[in-house]
Amino acid sequence: MTSPKVRAGGTALVWRLLSDYCARRGLRLDGFDDHGHAGFVEDAAGCRRFFSGTHFDLNRLGTAKIADDKAYALQLLERDGFPVAGGLLLGATLGDGFDDARRFAEEAGYPVYLKPNEGQEGADVFKVVSPAELKDALDALSRRHRLVLVQRNITGSDLRFVVLDGDVLAVFLREPPRLTGNGQDTISALMAGRASPSAEDPRVHRELARQDLTLASVLPDGQGAVLLPNANLSAGGRGRLVTDSVPDRLKDMAVRAARSLGLRYAGVDMIVRGLDGPEPEATILEVNAAPGLNRFAAQGGTETRIVTAVYEHVFDALTGVDQ
Repeated sequence: MTSPKVRAGGTALVWRLLSDYCARRGLRLDGFDDHGHAGFVEDAAGCRRFFSGTHFDLNRLGTAKIADDKAYALQLLERDGFPVAGGLLLGATLGDGFDDARRFAEEAGYPVYLKPNEGQEGADVFKVVSPAELKDALDALSRRHRLVLVQRNITGSDLRFVVLDGDVLAVFLREPPRLTGNGQDTISALMAGRASPSAEDPRVHRELARQDLTLASVLPDGQGAVLLPNANLSAGGRGRLVTDSVPDRLKDMAVRAARSLGLRYAGVDMIVRGLDGPEPEATILEVNAAPGLNRFAAQGGTETRIVTAVYEHVFDALTGVDQ
């Protein structure tokens, strides 16, 4: 059995971890580019299991496509009795959907969220609090996306459940990107070293304005400011492992939601009200068929070890070691 081929520049987390895994298991690993963005694992019998980014040969194509379509996935979950975030899907001519979106927002109550129906990693998620903001967000999204989902605001703790073959491997509590002042530097200066979000992002300006702040504001020492309303780690949010403190009832809901969509491997996102109370209530926001863990791992050594352990299970399932 040949050793895995580690190509120059292959620094992606999945590629590095998969390279180490294949070396230990005597499996061949081959990539299609110099960065390990896609490729396959081959065993001694010549059986190949493919991957692309964080998409692995675990979920069938049809189930993954349904999960990627937020409206379809939520519709199916609601039919199966799951509590889901209500929403309005706007079609190809988004500019003509403003009146429908405005009526939905007025009935649901502001704020509401707008997001691409097939988007990932928190990109282009807008929180709007007025008809004017709703129109601006809809105009911006219509230039980049075919379908847009408008959802009512649900308050609570933002949790991601990582599910594999009926087990919850990890639960992360996600918090929106924020920074803390030092009494000297402007918000713009404090953001200078951040990869995400960017100070150029108009959503940052809007979120700061809601806190009576601008990029030129100097926060008092220890005072915090939220930069974006959504808690996606890829948008600059922070995550914390809370697997052991989450009730089994919520873990069971995540497992059943993944099974409802036919997914072996999934990230189930929920908003949970009263997480620390005796009877927390959960609402499913969306289900991701290729949950990424890179941004959580980037937070530090402890987080990297957690993610490494999760991917060990994923790779076992991918290569059939656990079967």
